[in-house]
Amino acid sequence: MDPLESINPIDGRYRQQLEELSKYFSEHALMIERVRVEVAYLRKFIEEVEEEKLSELPINWRERIAIIPAELSLEEARKIKEIEAEIGHDVAAVTRYIREKLRNMGLEILAPYVHIGLTSEDVNNLAYSRLLSRFNREALLPSLVRLLERIAELALEHVDTVMLGRTHGVPAIPTTFGRFLANYAYRLAKMADQIYDFKFPGKLGGAVGDHSALKFAYPDIDWIKFSREFVESLGLEYVPSATQILPHEGISRYLMNISLLDSILSNLCRDLWMMSALGLLVFTIKKGEVHSSTMPHKSNPIFLENAEGSFDLASATASYIAKRLLSSRLHRDLSDSVIKRFYGLPSSLTILGVANLNRALERMIVNREEMLSEVESHPESLAEAYQVYLRRAGIENAYEIIQDSLREGWNEVLRTMRNFLPEESYEEVASIKPSRYIGESEKVTLLLLDEVEKIYKKITDYLAGARS
Repeated sequence: MDPLESINPIDGRYRQQLEELSKYFSEHALMIERVRVEVAYLRKFIEEVEEEKLSELPINWRERIAIIPAELSLEEARKIKEIEAEIGHDVAAVTRYIREKLRNMGLEILAPYVHIGLTSEDVNNLAYSRLLSRFNREALLPSLVRLLERIAELALEHVDTVMLGRTHGVPAIPTTFGRFLANYAYRLAKMADQIYDFKFPGKLGGAVGDHSALKFAYPDIDWIKFSREFVESLGLEYVPSATQILPHEGISRYLMNISLLDSILSNLCRDLWMMSALGLLVFTIKKGEVHSSTMPHKSNPIFLENAEGSFDLASATASYIAKRLLSSRLHRDLSDSVIKRFYGLPSSLTILGVANLNRALERMIVNREEMLSEVESHPESLAEAYQVYLRRAGIENAYEIIQDSLREGWNEVLRTMRNFLPEESYEEVASIKPSRYIGESEKVTLLLLDEVEKIYKKITDYLAGARS
């Protein structure tokens, strides 16, 4: 299919940027992971339950069955789809495919034990959790680390770049751009810290979670122990409280963390956008680019706006999926199946948003002079400092005094201060410029970036260990 014919822009307009994610969220990827789970289960079952069959198998049978998922190409996947079209069940189509492969390999002795005692959800929950785990480790975390690194670098670069703080959208008091960015870096790092080593859940249990068929056929096996060992061997956290399906709280927690992360990043985009509108930031245009079909002068923060939209949609869909999949009728209904197939939507949008935000930051120019000029043009931003200074001097209604004098203009504030303070104290207070009224901004910035660095190192060490 031509990308221009795609219904979903992730597979159309944004395909080139996101095509690597197909190995986590495509139907082909799900098929491969289902086959991996089935083959791993088959191996453990033969080794521990039907071990008398081992003497009838060739010595390299394990290596041979491992080839089945390894060689599941698109062409092979289409064979599974053909089986599914015939029988109307996707997981049953996978199991029939595996049995056919075993017979073709001369390993038909294994065919009766493929999927034995399992339901489709025993396979699906493990496959989805493993795919999400790899996405988290291989795609999301590296992407977040790069963004975190860039924001932290900018925060350090602008540790002393004075800007006017705004509350309720109007001028408040001065701060620094570095402090502003360090706050976001810290929030982003804390969210990354919650998801970097998230343990994805898994279960085995049969029709209603009680291992009934396997216990009936093999009463001497401890199926709870068997299931726990198998789930943990796949790198997942064993969940014993399943019905036919895996309770969704675990993955919902992960998705809610993604939703929160997206909301924080969307807010960063909006803040940077507003600063651009105020002329404090400039997002450059490359030669040959067109940012308006009618106005040649326009240089728009397009990557910032695209990132914001991506984050907002990702946050909403991740949150919806997380909450909706907590609900299942009695021991099983199929409404979850179609929803889980859209795990890739918020995940891909998050990656797209991070990529566009990084591109925006690469083009961002900080207008230091304009920031400083704006601060100095608002002497009333010192009103807070003055009223607190008067209260220190024992003047109880200092707030009201400064507020009333402000109505007459800043010169009236200065005259009022002269009336209440000794000349020496007045001269010291009156000489302070708004740009110097930044409190502990630089110290807090460095403190936050120190915490960011600790989390950054922890995550990068984890990723390095995962690759080795």
